[in-house]
Amino acid sequence: MAGDALAPLMLALKLALYAAALLSSGLALHGALGVVERSARAAWIRFSALVAACALVLGALKLLLLNAQLAGGLPRAFDAESFSWTWAMQAEPSLALATACLAAFAAWIFQRHWLALFTALGFSASFALTGHTQALAAPGLAPLAVGLHVLIASFWLAAPLSLWPRTALADEALHRRLERFSAGAVFAMPVLFLAGLWLAWRIAGGWTPLLESGYGRLLLAKLAAASLALGLGALNKQFVTVLIVKAPERGRAWLKRTLAADALLFLTALLLIGWATTLTGPPDL
Repeated sequence: MAGDALAPLMLALKLALYAAALLSSGLALHGALGVVERSARAAWIRFSALVAACALVLGALKLLLLNAQLAGGLPRAFDAESFSWTWAMQAEPSLALATACLAAFAAWIFQRHWLALFTALGFSASFALTGHTQALAAPGLAPLAVGLHVLIASFWLAAPLSLWPRTALADEALHRRLERFSAGAVFAMPVLFLAGLWLAWRIAGGWTPLLESGYGRLLLAKLAAASLALGLGALNKQFVTVLIVKAPERGRAWLKRTLAADALLFLTALLLIGWATTLTGPPDL
């Protein structure tokens, strides 16, 4: 795929799709699980639905680009003969993505915030049903680990939006958001790290290819970026949350810095995983 002229376009499209799907999932989780206060949940669920619609459009464009790669060029993106093969490979993740979008709009229209949980589950399933774990001879628990990893990562990815210390958000409300987010994050942090490490080892084919292959190093770099983001989350819990109460102005300044760094690290992780899955691949696949 490295020599494919459409590969850079596919990388850009994947990054946009990953970002939209994870953001919609994270917003849905923050609304459904009460990270944001009740008065703000409707707005969060609506935002999640709009971002989910963007993810659906990007997913459709990805199908067309995959079809163009299979058919032999961008002008043949709508080739019906090759699309039967493209759809056969992408039907399950595409349907999971569509289900996530449907759940997001149902949660918004019917004002049933618990339905937003199915948005997150749908997006996590769409990731679990595609990618390099599906090419393993015996995937076993790997797709389930991918789904769990994505679910937790999306919860974390939405934090810079939910926790950003906007002027309109009172110190008490901000502190409650931080407390609620941290209550879930404290359990999610080790799971996210361990699932990511195990998946990297499993897909690369062992410790040696993980450490010595270009693909393995990309996965380790992605894990390092995510781990730094987790470290900033721990800093927020132990230091910034307390500072918001004792010295709100200083606490808000610190929170802006850590959340901006958090967002940058997760975008870096997305870029690395997109590069690994688009422009390279596991040593034995």
